Amino acid sequence: MKRCPRCDKTYPDSETFCEADGTALVSAGPAFSESAGGGAGEVIECPVCGGKAQPGELICNFCGARLGAESPGSTYTPPPPSSTGASPRTARVSRDPSSSMRFTGKMPEGHEEKSGRGMLSVLGYVLAAVIALGGGAWLALHLSNKTAEQPVANASPAAPVVPAPTGPQVDLSKVMPVQVMGESASAPERNQEAVRKAFDDHKATLTETYSRALAGDGTLRDAMVVRIRVLPTGNVDAASVRTSTNANPGLDAEVVKDVSAWNFPPSSGPVEVDYPIIFTNDAASRDALESQLSAKLASLSPTEAPEFASAPPGTASSPAASVAESAPSPAIAPAPVVSAPPVAPVAVASEAAPAPVTEPPPAAVSRPRRRNLNRELASREPVTPPPLTLQQRVKQVLSGNPKLRRVDCYTSGSTVTIFGKVFDYQTKQYAERVVRGVSGVGNVIDSLATDESDWAARQAQIAQQLSNAGLNQVTVKVIGHDAYLGGTVKSDAEKNQAVTIAESASPIHVRGNLITVVPGNMFGF
Repeated sequence: MKRCPRCDKTYPDSETFCEADGTALVSAGPAFSESAGGGAGEVIECPVCGGKAQPGELICNFCGARLGAESPGSTYTPPPPSSTGASPRTARVSRDPSSSMRFTGKMPEGHEEKSGRGMLSVLGYVLAAVIALGGGAWLALHLSNKTAEQPVANASPAAPVVPAPTGPQVDLSKVMPVQVMGESASAPERNQEAVRKAFDDHKATLTETYSRALAGDGTLRDAMVVRIRVLPTGNVDAASVRTSTNANPGLDAEVVKDVSAWNFPPSSGPVEVDYPIIFTNDAASRDALESQLSAKLASLSPTEAPEFASAPPGTASSPAASVAESAPSPAIAPAPVVSAPPVAPVAVASEAAPAPVTEPPPAAVSRPRRRNLNRELASREPVTPPPLTLQQRVKQVLSGNPKLRRVDCYTSGSTVTIFGKVFDYQTKQYAERVVRGVSGVGNVIDSLATDESDWAARQAQIAQQLSNAGLNQVTVKVIGHDAYLGGTVKSDAEKNQAVTIAESASPIHVRGNLITVVPGNMFGF
């Protein structure tokens, strides 16, 4: 039996070193003895490195050198070599490698390899932690950027597929410039900047006019060249639509009426201004409208009559205005002549004085003279009235037809443009046939609107608003200014909500509410 001198653990005789601390085992019998000069606790010194070892140890724990008999304080004699020439340690290793290789007093041979693997594992863990931290930081930045961009992405409603119109827009063309013609075109009150400022000041009125036109026709888009004549006083003398991309006399007339009320600063002379104006409710169509207007203007002859012309009353075109403008003329100012003889006024007075005296008053006219006057008038040839123009003849035909009393027209040569409103599409075709039957009509441009198209537009607008509110089962029918609701809802509150939405979406009154209330089940389906 053997024991460990350090921990007193006992081992069989076949073991050489202690499993716990690697100390060489000593015999537990009387054969084991310590040196007389050393006590049980005397320390052995390594002859190589000077390290300290406990009594009975054969291998230095610091440098691995063998502690021989020459070591002080030890009387242990190593066993004789075996017959095979191998040391007992080598023989023990060959017998039991699993135990003796672990306790040789040296660092195990595989310890360096295991230590290397441990360092690699630590480096792997550190690298994985760095990658995880980097990935977390990237994910946090990505989510923060996505959250910041979310309001922009959700700014437009996702329900409608077709983008909503951008609203009525009235602007000057970006391709064609504003033209100023006349003797005062270079004056500060009439130059390019001044006439553009006048347009910007009155732009709101044109936008309101275009909005009213869109209420009747939601697809109306137009580009036109409006010419106005500005007097030296700053008032508009005349206005006209030279050409346009959409023959719509109703919009042309309203635009001419609006620009005729514009005011400019006073200047030294009259000018004519050409405004290329774009009317659109869809920004994507602006380029196409400008291209069409540019092409039409290029093909327009300078002497060609405008598509629509009008002069405001009270201007120079009226006789009263003509007289007023001619009153301060220099030719009339020097009327009194200094060299005229003083008898001239007396002669004029003497000739003019007998006029009221010689003519009898109306009461003094005798009955026989009145009969002679009647016979004289009867004997005269009847005065032939001037022939009617083509526009007058067409208007007579339209006003005499009960179905076409809301239809008006204007002419350009033999081309007749009809505008206004009729009941339905069949009446619209009927109006065109009636106008073509008038003598002298060569071509007819139909710009009529129908009541049914207006009703359909209002009906579609109300249905869209009901759908946006989640009332998909509610139906609507519009006839004139009355609407009739039907379908099903889940509560009386939704039924009342449908009426409110319908009357606020369009200028109509809900005449009949036939909506049926069908309550849902306990789950709200």
